[in-house]
Amino acid sequence: MGAARVMGFELTKNFKSPYYAATVRDFWRGWHISLTAWFRDYVYIPLGGSRHGKWKKCRNLLLTFAVSGLWHGAGWNFVAWGGLNGLYQAAGELTGDFRARLRERLRIRTGCGSYRLLQGLVTFALVDFSWLFFRADSFAAALRMLRHGIANVGLFEFFNPDTLLGIDTIVLSEKNFFVLLCSLVLLMAVDYMKKKKVDFKGALARQNIWFRWLVYYGLIFAVLILGIYGPEYDASTFIYFQF
Repeated sequence: MGAARVMGFELTKNFKSPYYAATVRDFWRGWHISLTAWFRDYVYIPLGGSRHGKWKKCRNLLLTFAVSGLWHGAGWNFVAWGGLNGLYQAAGELTGDFRARLRERLRIRTGCGSYRLLQGLVTFALVDFSWLFFRADSFAAALRMLRHGIANVGLFEFFNPDTLLGIDTIVLSEKNFFVLLCSLVLLMAVDYMKKKKVDFKGALARQNIWFRWLVYYGLIFAVLILGIYGPEYDASTFIYFQF
């Protein structure tokens, strides 16, 4: 987006803070918006969309996300990834009335921050679980990762190649884990500022020139260093390279 703006083009925003979503449906409204819109217009709506009752809507959701999985790769792991996300939304549609009655009976306040936090954490967990199938090399590998992940729960298992997953490429050194953690915190902070519509560019423009250029150079070096960080870096390891 930055390179396009330098050349005078304003690209459509493709992500809108998806990891702050309260539901899986909201997540997909903010994740890869252009591709999601394409599947909506050319798969979901031609199937009938939500026009023919709740059950057919759920069927159309499942089919659309299954096709989305196959679009990403011809493998059962991708079908499982797409099917899970379709299943999440179909389950949400079918259980909506029941959950509303349950909240009313239990007197759960839905307008408070704690409820919104719980929604976000549940959505985050569900979406991240589905990513396991997306990232795995095969469906069997995804099941193996899931089995070992459940059997070996613990933060520092990330550093132990004997107890984690049994896949060498997943094991992280303490240094790499620290870099990953800092990067995630930075990304979440930037995403939060964007969600709150903080004018970072304007705030930076009001600072002294030496501070502005310090930030500029810091960002440039961050892109250069973190963009190729890690031993034996190979661009072909990028997840979308295989497609």
